Amino acid sequence: MGTYSDGAARKWSVSLIQTKMMPPRLPSGWVQRPGLIERLRERRPGSVTIVTAPAGFGKTTLLAGWSEALSKQKYPVAWLSLDGEDDDPQQFGAYLVAAFSRASEDIASPAQQLLNNDALTPIKTVVSVLLNGIAAYGQSVFLVLDDVDRLTAKPVLAVVSRLLRYAPENLHVLLGARGEPALTLGQLRSPEKLMRINVDDLRFSMDDAQAFFNQTGTVLLDRNSVELLNEATEGWVAGLQLATLALNQAGDAAKVASNLAGTSSGIDRYLDDTVLAHLPPPMLKFLLHTSILERLNQAVCDAVMGGAAESGEKLDWLERNNVFIRPLDDKQDWYRYHALLSDALRRRLIRQMPREVPLLHRRAYQWFAQAGLWPEAVRHALAAGELEQAAQWVENCAMEMLERAEPHTLLGWIGKLPPDAIAGRVRLRLAKAWALAFSLQPARATKEISVITDEINRSRRDDGDVVEAATLSEVNAVSAMIAGISDDSERALALGFAAEASMMSTAPWAKRYAQIAQFFGLMYRGRFDQIRSIWEVAKERVGNSREPIYSDMVRHAMYGLAALVYGEMHEARHAFESALQRTEIAIGRSSAGVAGLAGCLASICYECNEVQRARELIAGRTTLALETSPLGALIRHTLCASRLLWRNGETGSALAILEDGRQVALTRQWLRLKLACDAETVRLFLFEGNIAQARQVADELSATVPAMCEGRMGSAVETWTSYCLLQARVLIAENLADEAAALLARSLDTVAALGWRGHEALIAVLLSVALEQCGDSDKAFVVLGRALSIGRAIGMVNSFVDEGQPVRALLQRFRQISKGVSTPETVYVDRLLAAFDDLGILSLASPATIQAVTTATDMLSARELEILNHVARGLSNKEIGRSLKVAPETVKWHLKNIFEKLNVSSRIEAVQSVLGLGTESGRTAV
Repeated sequence: MGTYSDGAARKWSVSLIQTKMMPPRLPSGWVQRPGLIERLRERRPGSVTIVTAPAGFGKTTLLAGWSEALSKQKYPVAWLSLDGEDDDPQQFGAYLVAAFSRASEDIASPAQQLLNNDALTPIKTVVSVLLNGIAAYGQSVFLVLDDVDRLTAKPVLAVVSRLLRYAPENLHVLLGARGEPALTLGQLRSPEKLMRINVDDLRFSMDDAQAFFNQTGTVLLDRNSVELLNEATEGWVAGLQLATLALNQAGDAAKVASNLAGTSSGIDRYLDDTVLAHLPPPMLKFLLHTSILERLNQAVCDAVMGGAAESGEKLDWLERNNVFIRPLDDKQDWYRYHALLSDALRRRLIRQMPREVPLLHRRAYQWFAQAGLWPEAVRHALAAGELEQAAQWVENCAMEMLERAEPHTLLGWIGKLPPDAIAGRVRLRLAKAWALAFSLQPARATKEISVITDEINRSRRDDGDVVEAATLSEVNAVSAMIAGISDDSERALALGFAAEASMMSTAPWAKRYAQIAQFFGLMYRGRFDQIRSIWEVAKERVGNSREPIYSDMVRHAMYGLAALVYGEMHEARHAFESALQRTEIAIGRSSAGVAGLAGCLASICYECNEVQRARELIAGRTTLALETSPLGALIRHTLCASRLLWRNGETGSALAILEDGRQVALTRQWLRLKLACDAETVRLFLFEGNIAQARQVADELSATVPAMCEGRMGSAVETWTSYCLLQARVLIAENLADEAAALLARSLDTVAALGWRGHEALIAVLLSVALEQCGDSDKAFVVLGRALSIGRAIGMVNSFVDEGQPVRALLQRFRQISKGVSTPETVYVDRLLAAFDDLGILSLASPATIQAVTTATDMLSARELEILNHVARGLSNKEIGRSLKVAPETVKWHLKNIFEKLNVSSRIEAVQSVLGLGTESGRTAV
């Protein structure tokens, strides 16, 4: 991405617009509405109030007045004025958290910390953390979302729905909208907790209208004239405001009332003829030119007008004369025009002076850029047709976003640019490739890199130009990351070394990702010694506060995974614990990064029989891990979560988590994850005595996996190992132990040669069972001794225990042979046998049919409940389809609907949110 500079990165940071998070200042002489305020006071716990009416009926004024009253009572009030730019989940979430931060740091601090430091955490998780902060606050908290009907995108509506569905009793939400928002409010709130204020409630009564004219003080009107005007405008406050302006010219209430009839449907005509036509020409010009701005202050207005234009005085005049303008802050630095006025002015501007519009936007973007307000600068540059300039600014901001691992925000920005503006910008497209890789979209990232590489090669052939070394090295770095995400360890290794060899002028975080790719590749080359050497040098910088947290955390995690694969359990635990502690402090315990680290550490704790500690680490993080964790971490998390549920006697929920993992694997084309889930599924089937189901899985895999993995190097070895374990378990269950032994022996040699001690011990345990079944007890004990030697050295427990009765019997015989002898090995065997005794669930029954709780029946159809019942029994899409005689794609479609209705994203989350059995204990595990 070119040369790196701390100063440049800070310069290009993107800020939120603070005035969006402030209630507009109430106009002088605003009419208080005691009846409506009293209705707002009659709130129930967890209430939602929606104020709906067309523009000009005083929605925002009512909400701002209520917010002011609440603030005077010392209640925290979060305010957010929405616009079309907020129809993006990442941006909406950022503004939502910032709005609560303005209201109370105590409420929003954990969520803000999460957003600031780990933008890869899904917004729904951030919302959950925010809601926990609100609940913990204790007293009433208020949120106002004004113009909520501007939100139309499904992902954003899902965030708002989650906010409303899971809001604690002390959160009261007020929504302002011109029309009915695209939210299923009836499903989110019971009737007694949903209050509506509509256009009829907002219409001014005669007393309200009289108060309005009395307080404006421009023209004195008798009761009959007020009644005439109020009837003509049908209590529409914007119409009364127009009447005030018209009366300054005409003075005849009857004539004004006649002209005002039907104004709400002809606002442009009336504003043109009655208001704008009577303004001084300089003031009209000012209004027309500055109407392009969403918000305005003196400085930006001067810039748009082309120089010193006494904009401050004009803004003051407009406010004094009540010409549809409202201050956005107490200092009156920023204003906005009423929507009715700004829309009418923009239409008139385009009609009368279309050629000047680009110039006005150009002046605006130059001012916003100088102020470092990049979102507004980009918006006006696009409006001016200055695509190159907009693309340049997005490109400049990309470095900061990537360093902070904010791929979704960056992709949103790039998505606003026309394709032509992106096509010729290599750095911007490299940034897009990085963002796609960060957000786990390797196919799209690969396509982007391929086009960039082709263009670089063409450029070299055509004109012989030497391409900047930093660009090529960064192509290699992002390609290495893509290879890692795609589970191609050999390619990741080669590209990682190539990138590091020429990255002198590249950002440090990019260098770290090249190093992470090297760790990944070396891990599957049997070269932990080389990984450790690189790590020893790298970790000298760990803890440097200037380093980006996320890339350092990922490097820690990859080193920990490598140590774990090589049986360096103590070293792996230390890496994960130190990274977890540092990341929790810096980011917060609910972040995506913490979920990945916690799953890996939980798998170590589970292996060491620290089951309760493993439960604590996994608790509440499975869905987040499924959405965000990289491949290696997700394998550990999924298998650990599944075994914890299995130990609770919840085999169905354990199988549901494995199916969740399998679906992620299919979506992201992660064969290694799929085989890990398949192997564990088969183990559970066999524990339940379902040999036929286990055989079916084994046969389906035997048609494809050997051709893809057998004999291959790299991470494919781990995939092949899972396949061998799966097939061997089925063969042993079918009393074909000789075939199982041959398969396991070959696999044992492969992993031993690589130094993967954990895999070696597990395969040796299963091989000893196979040999025992073959009648070769002597050899079985030799192989078991090999497993015990490794297991004792690295601290393994549950890889032995979870194999059940056959291994327990072997260990008991092993102990009897050495009866009366106490050696480190016999002490270790005694420890394993004690763990067997503590387990007590060597024979598990399948769960009975699960009854849905009554609240689900209102939300899900009979077919959806039937499918969810099958999910809770651990069936895959294919198995559910066979049972219900429908296609697997139909099952997938039903599950998508179930997830949307329940606002969940995984099978286990759906089961636990709706079904009555296993919910509490399941929550503990996942």
